[in-house]
Amino acid sequence: MSFLHEPLFWLLAAACLAISSTPSVMRSIGKKRIISIVMLWASACVAIYLLYGTVSTILATTVSAGWGALLLAASLIRSGLKSMPNNRF
Repeated sequence: MSFLHEPLFWLLAAACLAISSTPSVMRSIGKKRIISIVMLWASACVAIYLLYGTVSTILATTVSAGWGALLLAASLIRSGLKSMPNNRF
């Protein structure tokens, strides 16, 4: 667990979090954009794996993927609630 004392690990983990958060702030998500986001996220995760090993990669990957999924779900719910009054039933 010595990777927790490395500043580069925290920078790469923050990059993973930031990259996984980008789909939640985008207005429209195209196929090219999502592929580029996944490639950037995967490259940051691979860099963590190459520098610090398996445990740190599992930690950073699960936290960033969970955070990205949570933010994406929250943004979809928020946008659905905003557009709900505009729809007439």
